[in-house]
Amino acid sequence: MSVWKYEKTHTIQKRLMALSGVFLCVVFVLLARLFFLQILQGEKFLLLAEKNRISLRLTPPERGRIYDRNGIVLAENKKTFQAVLVKEESPDFEKTLDLFARLVPLSDEEKERIIKEVKRKRAFMPVRVKDNLTPKEVVLIQLNAPDLQGIQIEEGLIRTYPQHEIETHTAGYVSLFLDSDTKDKDDPLLNLPGYRIGRSGVEKAKEEVLRGAPGSKKTEVNAAGRSVRLLEKNKSIPGQDLTLTVDNRLQKYALDLFEDNSGAAILMDVKTGELRTLVSAPSFDANLFLAPISTKDWNKLSSNKKNPMQNKALYGTYSPGSIFKLVVSLAGLENNIISANTTINCDGYTQLGEQRFHCWKRQGHGKLNLIQALEHSCDVYFYEVSQKIGAEKILEMAHKLGFGEVTGIDLENEKSGFVPSFEWKKKRFNDAWRMGDTLNLSIGQGFLTATPLQIVRAVAAIANGGYLVQPHVIEKKNYPQGLPLFNPKNLSVVRQGMFDVVNKEGATAYGSRFNINGMKMAGKTATTQVRRISAEERKKGLKDQKLIPWEHRDHALFAGFAPTNNPKYAVVVVVEHGIGGARSAAPIASKLLKKALELDIEDKEEK
Repeated sequence: MSVWKYEKTHTIQKRLMALSGVFLCVVFVLLARLFFLQILQGEKFLLLAEKNRISLRLTPPERGRIYDRNGIVLAENKKTFQAVLVKEESPDFEKTLDLFARLVPLSDEEKERIIKEVKRKRAFMPVRVKDNLTPKEVVLIQLNAPDLQGIQIEEGLIRTYPQHEIETHTAGYVSLFLDSDTKDKDDPLLNLPGYRIGRSGVEKAKEEVLRGAPGSKKTEVNAAGRSVRLLEKNKSIPGQDLTLTVDNRLQKYALDLFEDNSGAAILMDVKTGELRTLVSAPSFDANLFLAPISTKDWNKLSSNKKNPMQNKALYGTYSPGSIFKLVVSLAGLENNIISANTTINCDGYTQLGEQRFHCWKRQGHGKLNLIQALEHSCDVYFYEVSQKIGAEKILEMAHKLGFGEVTGIDLENEKSGFVPSFEWKKKRFNDAWRMGDTLNLSIGQGFLTATPLQIVRAVAAIANGGYLVQPHVIEKKNYPQGLPLFNPKNLSVVRQGMFDVVNKEGATAYGSRFNINGMKMAGKTATTQVRRISAEERKKGLKDQKLIPWEHRDHALFAGFAPTNNPKYAVVVVVEHGIGGARSAAPIASKLLKKALELDIEDKEEK
C-alpha cells in the first residue's frame, strides 16, 4: 500500500472514531436524560400528565339550615351557577377576562380582585369570576366556550336569608372567605371559589356545626379543559340544621315597634333562659353580604350614626340608670339594712358637702317608703339609703346578679359591661372611692355599665324566685338550674315595687299597663344621661330634650316581666337617645310582652 493511501485510510479511521465517540456521548446524554425523566422524575411527570387528563375537585357541602322555634326558615341554601377561571387552562387569562366581561359585566374592582386571586392561588386552583349567574348569562358563556378557555361553569349553593333584616343580629350572615381570614387558612374547603363563612350571630358561633364536610369529584377533561366524563364522585356531608328559640313573629313585631329609633329589645323565658326575641335596631338585610357588598351599600351602613351593624343587645353597653335601684333595694334588704317600711323624705336633692345631688323631680317626692320610692323612681331615696348600705354591699349584689361579667350566651363577642371597684378607681384615677361615687352608683350612673342581656337576666332572677338562668338562642333539651340566690320575702318586696311602677296611678309607667284576662306587667323605667350636666346649665334651666342634638339626648330604658302572678317572660328595651324610659322604652316593652302572651294563648288554642 502506498504511503498516501495509508495516510488517507488512517485519517478516515480517526474521524470515524471521533464521530463514534460523539455519537456515543449523545446516546449517553439521551439515555441519562431518559433515565432522569422516566425513573427519577417519572412520578412527577405522570402526575402532570394526569392533571391534563383528569380534574380532581372538592365539592362544597350543603350548609345546615337555620329555623325559628316554629319552623320558619331563617337561613337556607339556593342553587346557583358561578363562573370560575383556571389560569393554567387559559393561554392568556387577562384576555379571557376581557372577553368574558363583554358577555357578563365585570367592574374594574372585580377584575382587580380576580387577577390578585389568580396570582396568589396555587396552580390549577379555580378562582371565582362571577357567581349567582342568571340562566341567560350561563347560556351566553356556554355558547362562547371556545373563546373562553379556562372559564368553567359550576353549579353550587348560595346562602339566602328569607327574613331579610328581621333575623340578621340573631341568625347572623355569611360572606366570602378572604385573604385576611387567618384562621383555618390552609383548609382546602375554605379555598374553594366563592366559599363563604359565618361572620356574625349563629352563623359565626356555630360555623363548624353548620359547615359540614366536603366531598370530591373526579372528571375527565379534554384539551380545552372541558369536562367530558365523570369518573368518580364522593358525596359531601351536609352541615347540621339548627333550630333557634326565637319566635320570628315576635322578632318582626319588636323591630317594627322601634320604627326609626335605635336600640335593643330582648324577651326571655325567666325559667329556661330561652330568648324569644333578640332584636337590635336598626337592622340591615343580611343578603347584602352574599356577594361582595358594594361600596355604596357599605358606606351607607358604616356611616349610619345609629350603627345598624352592631348587635346592641349583646355589644351595647349602657348605664342601667334607675333599673339599678332594684339592685340597691336587694342589697339593702338582703343585708337587713333597710326594709319595705324604711322611709326617707325627698326635698328634691341630697346635700353632700358642697355638692348637691338632684332628684329627677325638682320639687321632690316628699316622704316615701321603699316600694313607693321604686314606684316613683325617687333618686333622693336611693342617695340616702345607699349611704347606709355602703358601696361594697351594692357592688357585691351587682356581681351576684351577673353584672360585670358575660352571661355565657351561645353567641360570640358578648360584652361584659363594667362594675367598678375601689381598687379599680385607685389604679385608674389615682383617687380613692368617695361617697359621691356611691350616690352616682345608687341610681345606676357613674362608672357602671351593663348590656341589655345582663339587665334582662337580672330582672328574670327577680321574677323567677332568685335563679340566675343561662340565656341562649339555640334550642337545647336540658335547662340546669342552681340554687335560689335571694330570700323570697325580699324578692316579693322588690316585685311589689315593680308592680306599682306599672299599675298604680301616677307611677312612672302607668301609661303602659295592660290586663289580658288578669295577666299584668311589672317593671322599672330608667332614663340615663349620656353627658354630664353642669351646675351652670341647671341654673339656666335645662333645655327640652327635643331641642338638643339627637346624640346628646338621654337614653331610655325599661325592664320588666309578665304575668305578675306567675312570671313567664322578662323583657328589656333600650331606646338610644329616646329621652325618657316611660316615654319611649316602656310602651315598646309593654306591647312586646302583651304580644307574646297573646301569641301563647293563640298557639295553645290551635293545639
